[in-house]
Amino acid sequence: MASQNGSGTGSASGSGSISSSQNVNLSPLWDYVTKLEKRGTIGGTWNFRCNICGETRSGSYTRIKAHLLQISGEGVTICKKVTRSQKLEMVRLVEEWENKKKQRATREVTLPCQSQAGVEIDSSSKKRKSSLSPIARSFDMNTRAQLDEEIARMFYTGGLPFNLARNPHYHRAFTFAATHNIPGYVPPGYNKLRTTLLQQEKNNVEKLLQPIKATWQEKGLTILSIALVKSKISFSLPI
Repeated sequence: MASQNGSGTGSASGSGSISSSQNVNLSPLWDYVTKLEKRGTIGGTWNFRCNICGETRSGSYTRIKAHLLQISGEGVTICKKVTRSQKLEMVRLVEEWENKKKQRATREVTLPCQSQAGVEIDSSSKKRKSSLSPIARSFDMNTRAQLDEEIARMFYTGGLPFNLARNPHYHRAFTFAATHNIPGYVPPGYNKLRTTLLQQEKNNVEKLLQPIKATWQEKGLTILSIALVKSKISFSLPI
């Protein structure tokens, strides 16, 4: 995406910019500005430069939207160099982005959990009273039941085969997490699983194969292939 004046978008200029194509939670209008400096430690206020008029302003997304779409009364001057075609394109992108946000919100259904199981509410005092036995409370059965449900939903919503539950690494991962205090830990995401961790595991396998590969020069290697056409045929190749 590039503006008609040739200055490009925020995703193409400025190291501090973030492309909305890389983060679906960001409005596409961020691509029309370049983030210069964060204002404050929290919130979404930035010093930004408009990639269309080149002027520098500060504010959150509301002011960026008002500046680009020429909305007055938002505490920021409107962009006077936005053409009609650019404005129509930005309005279209914003509408598509907002519709996608609404569609994602409707798909995210909050399912009930058993974390409140065994809890009764006294109608006279409006206080919650646990109906669980002391043994159940001592083993925190509610929390265990909720964790079971979250794990089950991971299988159901991700289409994972139930046979994965027999994988020793599956049990080892949860056992490790349960026996170690890891505040703020976040499981590895999509990119880390397919890049860093995958390469590490490949290196581990290579190390384990080194003792076996070291014997190939001395003892040779046999490759066996079986073709199921009319009969089984095997052959060996010396290495």
